Amino acid sequence: MRVLLLDAAPGKLLDHELECLLGHGLAVTLNLRRIADDASARVAWTGRVDFTNFDAFDESALIAETIRGGLGYHAGKSRAGVPLRAAFLAAATDPALANRLRVIGRAGGATDHVDLAAAAHHGVTVTHTPGSNAAAVAESALAQLLALTRNLSEHNEAAHHGRWNGPAAPQSNCRS
Repeated sequence: MRVLLLDAAPGKLLDHELECLLGHGLAVTLNLRRIADDASARVAWTGRVDFTNFDAFDESALIAETIRGGLGYHAGKSRAGVPLRAAFLAAATDPALANRLRVIGRAGGATDHVDLAAAAHHGVTVTHTPGSNAAAVAESALAQLLALTRNLSEHNEAAHHGRWNGPAAPQSNCRS
């Protein structure tokens, strides 16, 4: 089965993801467009995965990659919610392709980036991973709350400039 990773996982998560996919015997094509160090990815994975480099958010480029050489892909996986609309789904499921698209996977909680009616019409199953990032989202929300309520960005900037402004003592409601 041929799989196109439209936008790769960041850092070490990419290595884990590729190992898992290859461990299942899948033929992986990795889009290098959003990888910070694509040279290292090429060194690490050459001979094990195929590479491409295109803007997956550009529908014409996405379609061109999908039908390149008449091969096609059985599956597409997205992390960033690349829009997968009717024109793409029609092209990716063209019977003339050696491998017609059968599944779209999203590492995330929503499928609003996919034209679900068109996917159903073309027999493409759409999957996602709801709740898989719930802990990270909660941690991020808490961190943002603390940063905003405690003015952490101002304290951070001051500390980086050699100044330490400790928090003011809370005002007391006590009268003496």
